[in-house]
Amino acid sequence: MSEAGLFVVEKNTPLPLKDVSVKAHINGFLVGLDSTLKYSNAGANPIEVVFRFPLEESFAVVGLEAIIDGRKVKAVIREKEEARQMYDDAIASGHSAALAEEKKGDIFSISLGNLPPQKDAELHLKLAGQLPLDAEGGVRFSLPAVLKPRYTPVGSTDPLAKIEAASHHGSAPAVFSFHLEVASRGVSDVTSPTHQLSKETRGEVIKASINEGQPLDKDLVVVVQYKSPYEPKAIVENGEKGADKESMISGPVVMLNFFPEFKSSKAACEFIFLVDRSGSMGGEFIKSARETLILFLKSISPGCSFNVIGFGSNYESLFPSSVPYNQENLDRAIQHAEHVEADLGGTELLPPLRFIFGQRLLEGLPRQVFVLTDGSVSNTEACIQEVKRNVESARCFTFGIGSGVSTYLVNGLAQAGNGTAEFIQSGERLQPKVIRSLKQALQPSVTNLRVEFQLPAGFEVTQTPSKAPVLFSGDKAVVYGILKGPSELMSPVNCTASLKGQILDQPLEYSIPFEVPGNSPSFPIPIIHHLAAKALIKDWERDGGNKKSEIVKLSIESSVVSSHTAFVAIDESNQPVKGAMKTWDVTAKEVESDTSALLSAKARVSAPFSNVRMSALPKTNKGGGFFGGIGGSSNQIPRVLRRNVDQEAAPFHLSAAPVCYSAIPFCASEKKCESPSASGPSCTGPTGDSLSSLISLQQADGSWKLDDVIAKVLSKSLKELSDACPVKCDGGVATLWATILCVVYLELKHPSQKDEWELIAMKAELWLDGQSLPAGADLNAMKAAARIIIAP
Repeated sequence: MSEAGLFVVEKNTPLPLKDVSVKAHINGFLVGLDSTLKYSNAGANPIEVVFRFPLEESFAVVGLEAIIDGRKVKAVIREKEEARQMYDDAIASGHSAALAEEKKGDIFSISLGNLPPQKDAELHLKLAGQLPLDAEGGVRFSLPAVLKPRYTPVGSTDPLAKIEAASHHGSAPAVFSFHLEVASRGVSDVTSPTHQLSKETRGEVIKASINEGQPLDKDLVVVVQYKSPYEPKAIVENGEKGADKESMISGPVVMLNFFPEFKSSKAACEFIFLVDRSGSMGGEFIKSARETLILFLKSISPGCSFNVIGFGSNYESLFPSSVPYNQENLDRAIQHAEHVEADLGGTELLPPLRFIFGQRLLEGLPRQVFVLTDGSVSNTEACIQEVKRNVESARCFTFGIGSGVSTYLVNGLAQAGNGTAEFIQSGERLQPKVIRSLKQALQPSVTNLRVEFQLPAGFEVTQTPSKAPVLFSGDKAVVYGILKGPSELMSPVNCTASLKGQILDQPLEYSIPFEVPGNSPSFPIPIIHHLAAKALIKDWERDGGNKKSEIVKLSIESSVVSSHTAFVAIDESNQPVKGAMKTWDVTAKEVESDTSALLSAKARVSAPFSNVRMSALPKTNKGGGFFGGIGGSSNQIPRVLRRNVDQEAAPFHLSAAPVCYSAIPFCASEKKCESPSASGPSCTGPTGDSLSSLISLQQADGSWKLDDVIAKVLSKSLKELSDACPVKCDGGVATLWATILCVVYLELKHPSQKDEWELIAMKAELWLDGQSLPAGADLNAMKAAARIIIAP
């Protein structure tokens, strides 16, 4: 049996994707991609293959070329309906053709039609992208392996819902290769948390590739560490010589990378943590969500309010509305977090969002919503619009987990909610990303934010995005300036761009000088022009006005596909292909019921970097209760409020093996659970890490209690800790001493994870500052004594 391709189960007929190769070129925050997909039709009839893949908004498809039976055909951009008509006419005439178009949001589709029998074909796809900076300061590149099925609410009219719900993913291509070149200037390391890399440095280039034999069965993530990642910089790219002087590609474009840093007082807030508990979150995802939820709850400061809501086919709210952050409510929330399971079916995100925004606002507490999901929904636009409608009363921070999460959903919610988006792949820690967002949520909003350009006479600029991005201290903000000026520059000219705004009525200003070069040659691949064109197109699309003609014009002249255009390539040099073109279609209903229904209208390969094997999946009734796989008794868990959105589960419900996680020390790692009892699950296995254990024991006010449990976490006896205290260790002094010990322990034993415990320590320091010291006690002396006993 062949290992590659899309299969018709009954006949074991493989579709022809045989080889995938990807070449990437990274320079700073920019990346250029060349992808090659090789097909071979071993059948007796011509075929059509259609595949889809996720495309982030920060990427642009800028080129398509087809080689069919040795003949090269370069695609051109046309208005979408015209391109579709050209493709359909070519197919009807028996000619081979290719069509590439943006389907919806972050979904891109490529069709290869009339591939002749016993012939080969190649598709070459070019992309340009802007790379994000992750929580650890690394520039992050991700290559999607799969297009995850969108969960479709009942009654959805989304035209893609039926196709996407039918997508399944299986073995990788027979041959897959990935080669990366990184401009080495300023680079300290190139790593991958998902795959093994082979690396070598040649001159000013670092070459990396995945080791031979590694399948692309999950997203490939590469992180480039720079020595000075937060350095503001402007990159100017000259225009294309000979281009129409009125087109945007004829003039220079500047990419501005701001990294503002400012001090701001942290305000009390209302925090709502919205956790995806659909079936696909099972296993490591839900385990990570539990640990992160506990860390999140422990990092909130007194004076705030909070709530925890899980969502799937229905949603569950821990409290009827947000409650004050105190010890009683925290204990209840921690107990809830320890038992969260992926047991709620599908991914109905819109109803819990409406529930949240329908709650009464708490006076003096800005609302901050944190959404954690691994999924996709077909009503993405409705979810984004719901957040946008409520942006004046709530900010939204999002976290996308794992391969195939919808970047359009995760980025769109964050953009609409004036928050930030983070993405986490297998092998990466979620906790530092959540804490970074929590720190950002505690920052007051920057108002009247704008970019001002200081240009010489005769120059003008079009800024995109037209609205300056949401600003957070230490975060990257990217703005493009499309410049128009004299057609012939004999010498460079100096310019300045300034990011200005106000925070708590105080002015902010950050300036970046840049130089527009003279008559220097243009870059061979105008990445910045492509990305600026994509940003400007997205500006016009978001405005909702009648900008179609402008979008089509800019898309054609910049070679960047938009929602109104498509690439089309037609091979008219060969004789018309004879024979009826064979096609297949696999719908959700057919896949759920019977394999004999798999033969129908059109073959769909769901992603360019992954092949799919179709088979019928048995339905399952696993999950569904609050305990899900753990199987405990519901009367041992805090009561939650459940809202039934729809009784019909998602098309495919996956159930994970039971995982036991506890906030009790030395029970913080994944283990198999023994037989549950009325007192909750017990755990066996190695002890958990001391950081998770220590965080779990902090009180709501920021203090720790001095007892045997804390002593065990600190790897000391209770007597050793008590004897080391510079003053008599009893009563309130014992709590004071325990808190000092724990803060010092974090600083000395976990310095590399400071981004995770920093807010924990800050809360403890605030508590210490508010305590009355006994006679003869000195806080600095007690900290020095704590360092002596903790240091060994």
